[in-house]
Amino acid sequence: MIKEFNMKKGTSFLIAILVYSSLILLAVFFTIDNPRYDLILQDYRMLIDGFITTILASLITLVCSMVIGFVLFLAERSKHNIVHAFAVVFSEIIMGTPLLIMIFLAVYVIGGIIFISNKFVLGVFALTLYMAPYLSNAYKTAVAVVDKDQYIVMNLYHFTLFEKYRYIIIPQMIRPLLPSLINNLSSIIKGSALLRIVSVSDISYVLTVISSKNWAAIEGYYVMWLLYLIITIPLSILAKYLAKKVSI
Repeated sequence: MIKEFNMKKGTSFLIAILVYSSLILLAVFFTIDNPRYDLILQDYRMLIDGFITTILASLITLVCSMVIGFVLFLAERSKHNIVHAFAVVFSEIIMGTPLLIMIFLAVYVIGGIIFISNKFVLGVFALTLYMAPYLSNAYKTAVAVVDKDQYIVMNLYHFTLFEKYRYIIIPQMIRPLLPSLINNLSSIIKGSALLRIVSVSDISYVLTVISSKNWAAIEGYYVMWLLYLIITIPLSILAKYLAKKVSI
């Protein structure tokens, strides 16, 4: 019975994938008169460089936002009212600010204040600040696996704050945190497309340049769409797989 259900479910997903793939192909090849994808793809080296830049910026952002997000997470759990208040207000301000504005502020305001002109670095900085509160929320969800009894035992044995997190809390947070990290990486990759407005040579910027040069704007957006799908769909599948494994 279970095997039959799984076969039906698998068949349904296969049909859905085929239908959506067909619709995407129809859009890519039949909504444009005389498509010029060859003009886009002839600059494949620029596309590869843009692809690498996008992945690199996204991975650096994920690591940095994990660190800052963890600091925010600790600050919001602090018993010191002033620390807690500053962390909460910071998170609310960042989460209420569009990423586009964050990038402009980082590149044209903060960059001038701290005397940094590298737009890649400042773009990653903007993405990091933007994602940190979301990572903090992911930590809050993951820490829920540690029940109250464990805190009682830790206090009973006079664990320091560092010892609590190092030996008890963090090891238990890792498994439930993994799916969220993958999903956040996917969000970072999609958000990094906005770095093109400050001329960071990611996929989005490179394809804008190539398509403008060849008068193939629609083709450029279709290629951009497919490239982002190639990156984000496997990440989404991996996140769902990890979430299923964690829940077992």
